[in-house]
Amino acid sequence: MKHVAKAVLLGLFSTTAMASGSHDHSHGPTKYGVGEPGKGEPDRIVAVSMRDSMRFVFDPQLDKITNGETIEFRVTNDGQVQHEFSIGNAEEQIRHAQMMQKMPNMKHDDPNTVSLASGESASISWKFIGEDEVIFACNIPGHYAAGMNHRIVIGADKKEKLALN
Repeated sequence: MKHVAKAVLLGLFSTTAMASGSHDHSHGPTKYGVGEPGKGEPDRIVAVSMRDSMRFVFDPQLDKITNGETIEFRVTNDGQVQHEFSIGNAEEQIRHAQMMQKMPNMKHDDPNTVSLASGESASISWKFIGEDEVIFACNIPGHYAAGMNHRIVIGADKKEKLALN
């Protein structure tokens, strides 16, 4: 009986803690669908401006990613509200969006995702592997639907990418 009571209390505590809606979140080691954290010197550097117009602005423009390429993304929140920059495939972004619906104030500092307040900056180095579609997304509720996403297929040039949409 003691074990059952302890399990119930632990379950309630865990649920309450998770439902609080605001905590830092890091997934730890895991397998990603579109690559892995980059190591060493990147093949190129891309600046990313996150804006309250619900757009990512890439400099230089991000219209091609090759299999095996490592890109360092230097991400800055140039808006007034919190934004997120997340790298993943469709399945990962759907799972992440569902989690963010439950905990919209969650802050990320994962290998593939950063949450930034207005004026903050961070870098993500990412090695793209495979031929999957990569989705760059802000999964703060409402942001993705408002257009804060960018899609590209690893190994496809811009013309092939447009044919897939």
